[in-house]
Amino acid sequence: MRKNIVLAVVLLSPMAAWAADQFDIKPGLWDFSTTVQMNGLPPIPNFDQMPAEQRARIEAAMKNMGGPRTTTVKSCVTKESVQQAIAKASSNRDNNCSQKLINMSSSKVELHMECAPEKGDMKMTGDVNIDRKDAEHIAGTGAMKSTGGNGRTMDVKWSMTGTFVSSDCGNVKPAGQ
Repeated sequence: MRKNIVLAVVLLSPMAAWAADQFDIKPGLWDFSTTVQMNGLPPIPNFDQMPAEQRARIEAAMKNMGGPRTTTVKSCVTKESVQQAIAKASSNRDNNCSQKLINMSSSKVELHMECAPEKGDMKMTGDVNIDRKDAEHIAGTGAMKSTGGNGRTMDVKWSMTGTFVSSDCGNVKPAGQ
């Protein structure tokens, strides 16, 4: 389950930086706030063969994680960090995902993603939309659906806002450093 969330976050974070480059937003320190909402159970292999007590513990843990969770991070956006994010987002090497650009304009990027990890029979599909409000504000939404061979599904929805803080990143290092 955690791998699904980490994978989604890894995929979505570079998309925000990519949008930053395409939309010509100000380089510097940014606040990014992301809210994630999960529904359903992750497509855990062999879940139905687990002992009832183990299944109950997993279901209880998932119930506690289902509500919306918001995280806020400061990020230093530079031309170099954006280029690295674009390269990472365009690569299938680490996450076995492919991204397809559906639409791109001066104010919007729409992507479709499909992921199939090397191990297991789980597949993930989803869409990401990122809007440039102005040079100091961006917003995005996305939805991912995980499906396993056992028929279980989990939906992850997220929303993100980015607000420019300062031209000086201070002690916040650009991503990847």
